[in-house]
Amino acid sequence: MRPFLIKTIKFFAMSMALLICLICGPYFLINKNSSFKIDKKSKIVLFGHSHPECAFNDSVIADFKNLSQSAEPYFYTYQKVKQVLSQNPQIETVLIEYSNNQIDEKMNEWTWGYKYMSNMLPQYFPFIDKPDLMLLAKNNSKDFLNCLSIATKHDLYHVLTFNYNYTSKLGGYLHLQEVQKHEIKPMTTSAEKASSNYSAVNIIYLQKTIAFCKQMHKRVFLVRSPQHKQYEYLKNEKDYLAIKQHKFSDTELLDFNDFPLEDSEYADFGHLNYKGALKFSKWFNLKLLSGLLSYKNKQNIINESLIALK
Repeated sequence: MRPFLIKTIKFFAMSMALLICLICGPYFLINKNSSFKIDKKSKIVLFGHSHPECAFNDSVIADFKNLSQSAEPYFYTYQKVKQVLSQNPQIETVLIEYSNNQIDEKMNEWTWGYKYMSNMLPQYFPFIDKPDLMLLAKNNSKDFLNCLSIATKHDLYHVLTFNYNYTSKLGGYLHLQEVQKHEIKPMTTSAEKASSNYSAVNIIYLQKTIAFCKQMHKRVFLVRSPQHKQYEYLKNEKDYLAIKQHKFSDTELLDFNDFPLEDSEYADFGHLNYKGALKFSKWFNLKLLSGLLSYKNKQNIINESLIALK
């Protein structure tokens, strides 16, 4: 064998070995040392995207922690839930947002599109199982490799700085400023309008998340945050309810969609501002303290209470 070829093979082998060390080394260290611990008083946790992130002000809800994060599809919620529940045995109840836009096919883009994957994959890469990584690679191989490079740099930084605390990156309540009635505009742009198709992958990962919660012996409920009556994605209400009935019939939905709010208490059609969030959260806290989650006909109690507020 020619010396040049031997050198080439050795260089390639050493490069591959170095690459594996750069990826796998931080992966194992972070998995071993990472912390997802939250306040020990938090018995109820909430997961979801920007709707619950802006709606549930957990500073006024007893024993409650909002872990929602903007633009988070269920694929990444699943990764987060696995870590949070595994490290916080005090958690008794899990709430997961299930709103109209979360069945829409745009959630596919949220899962493996570069804009979203480049943000979420670096955060959760060390905790994602191989089959889940293969799903991303299969649906967007080019951008997956780019995002993998970002994730590797991100993980190296964690290891080199001995920073294994992920608690501050889990999400939380987002305080949005007041928007007057005449300023309210639809959340969606012309490029983000609701479609007639739904995201199968988002539904699958919601199922996986619920299954994991039950496996960990936690009570789990779906919730729907208040949405403005003009919210565009409400057009898929029939499909939204059909999917709930067909795919999640064994999981209760606590539906707060019709919670009465003024236009001035919305930031846009899909999100509450801080005034709306405070009003809703105080009411929700009273419902929890009155034993809502222990009642048999929870939605009937919610509906009766909502009628009384109008």
